Amino acid sequence: MIRIPLLLWLAFIGHSPEQPQSKPQSDSRPIDKSAYFAFVDHDYIFTVEVVKPGILLLNFVSMSDGEIRLFARDIRITLDNRKTTVKLLTVETGDIRQPMSVGSMNIRPRSSFGVRLTGDFGQAQQIFGAAIRLGDEDLKLAPLTSFDFEFLAARVNRLNLGSPDFSEDWRVLRLEKLGSRSPAGRRER
Repeated sequence: MIRIPLLLWLAFIGHSPEQPQSKPQSDSRPIDKSAYFAFVDHDYIFTVEVVKPGILLLNFVSMSDGEIRLFARDIRITLDNRKTTVKLLTVETGDIRQPMSVGSMNIRPRSSFGVRLTGDFGQAQQIFGAAIRLGDEDLKLAPLTSFDFEFLAARVNRLNLGSPDFSEDWRVLRLEKLGSRSPAGRRER
C-alpha cells in the first residue's frame, strides 16, 4: 500500500485515530453546521475542516485516472450569514514562514494532497456548507460530526493509490458515498 502521501494528508487533520473494526452508532440527527465536511465517491474524496477559528484546510484524494485543475475561486464556503469563495490555496513548504499561495492547482491521477484555504472566513469555528466546482460538475460536501470525520480519515488513510481497481478497497474499508454531484450551474462572480 502507498502510505506516504496519505500520511501527509492525515498530518493536516491532526492525528490518526485507532482503526475501529466497525462504525459505532453516532448521533442520528442531521446537522446544519459543522467544522467538518466531506465528499466521497469513486473518483474523489474531498474534505474541508475548520482547524482553528477562520483557518480552513482542504484535503483531497484522487482515485481518478485523469488530471483535472482545481481553482481556488471554485471552492465556495457558506458561513453563518453569507457565502464566500476561496481566494487562494496555500501550500506549506519546507519553511513554515514562507508558504506558497496559488490560485489553482492540478489534481493528478491517484494522488492525495492538503492545502490551507485562504479567504474571508472571519473567525468561523463552524461552517454551514462547502461546495467545489470541479470541471463541469458541482460537488456538494456533507457535514460530519468530529467522530465521523476522524472515522473517515482513518479509512481514507488505508486506501491503496497504486491499486488497479479501487472497488476492493471500497468493499474492505466500507467506504460510503457522501455529498452529492450535479452538473455545474452558472459561475458566480
